[in-house]
Amino acid sequence: MRGIFFLVPAAIIAAAALILFFCGEQGRGVDNDSGGIHLRTSQRVEYYLNMEANDQTEVAVRETFERWGEATHFDFVYKGRHRAGLHRDGKNTVSFLLRWPEEIPIGKIAYCKNWYDGTGNIVESDIIFNMSVAGFTTRRTRTPGYYYIEGVLAHEVGHMIGLDHIEEADCLMKALSPSEESYFMGRIDEKTLRRYRELYNR
Repeated sequence: MRGIFFLVPAAIIAAAALILFFCGEQGRGVDNDSGGIHLRTSQRVEYYLNMEANDQTEVAVRETFERWGEATHFDFVYKGRHRAGLHRDGKNTVSFLLRWPEEIPIGKIAYCKNWYDGTGNIVESDIIFNMSVAGFTTRRTRTPGYYYIEGVLAHEVGHMIGLDHIEEADCLMKALSPSEESYFMGRIDEKTLRRYRELYNR
């Protein structure tokens, strides 16, 4: 059985409950500036999960993308397992990492890096979870003091489709969220959807 829940030292997990979720905003792409408005022009978005993640994690990840698909015009399609990390390789990948990339501040619990084409459209995204500073659970496992994958991922998928932070206390896309809240376990609120509709003229 592939596991992510039991690989993080207990001391780190205990400390994680005291840490606010620090999200990585849309990361700077290799070829383009991350400032300004960036959209996805393709309705179909294929994505992968790192090979080490367990089956419970896969269920949580797939359900989160399904929730976004039901709320938007995007067709998120799970394609299976892929290597972990931030790689410009044509595949949108969600990864759970014990070794955090040196170029990303260590205090972030999760991070979404987008790459852009010559016109600034998003062509690829990788989302990484930082297991070196926090533990992650699901709405089924509900481990106390851990961050809910569904909530954290739902926030990062917002960045994946071009949404910036929205500083409202009850909004999925606010910058900070404590572990016990975990972005409302993935509930996509009306403020977030309004911003999506404004961006995509829906």
